[in-house]
Amino acid sequence: MAETKNKLLMIGAKHVHQKGFNNAGLQEILKEANVPKGSFYFYFKSKEEFGLEIIDVFLSFFEKEVGGDLSDKSISGLNRIRNFLRTSMKGLEDGNYAGGCPIGNLSLEMGDLNENFRVKLSQAFSNMESKLLDSLKDAQSAGEISQSIDIGTVAGFILNSWEGALVRVKAEKSSRPMEILEEILFTKILIN
Repeated sequence: MAETKNKLLMIGAKHVHQKGFNNAGLQEILKEANVPKGSFYFYFKSKEEFGLEIIDVFLSFFEKEVGGDLSDKSISGLNRIRNFLRTSMKGLEDGNYAGGCPIGNLSLEMGDLNENFRVKLSQAFSNMESKLLDSLKDAQSAGEISQSIDIGTVAGFILNSWEGALVRVKAEKSSRPMEILEEILFTKILIN
């Protein structure tokens, strides 16, 4: 049972990331998962519940793949942030600048339409921001960045700027927005 539910979530996450929540058809997801049509409601009460659980899949992906650099304590805090930005950029380049951040995409689509999605997405962003904050704390403790920097504010700035850069990367089919973010961050903001 858990294996089938997880399979539906993984396939659903792929479809939602590619097409958006409202355009991801349950029939298509069920067919790809090889799950009978009537079985969906055995695993999920509604498409909304399914979507809310997909946010957890996206957050897990962020923590393991894209944001994994932020958790590598064998690397300095500042280099973890740099690696995070570069890993993101490489993923975008490899994917022909399609996709972007699934949590950001879903926020743009559902944040104004459904309060349950808005709350869950806000929590996901807070979790992502905390990973950046941990790296900034380590950078500050190691003397890589000034003690005068308000790292809580900067963690929010990095996440917000990263999400915005991802939107522009998709529109422009270029890494330049991410390059600008990295350049400004490391030459104007995170200085000692």
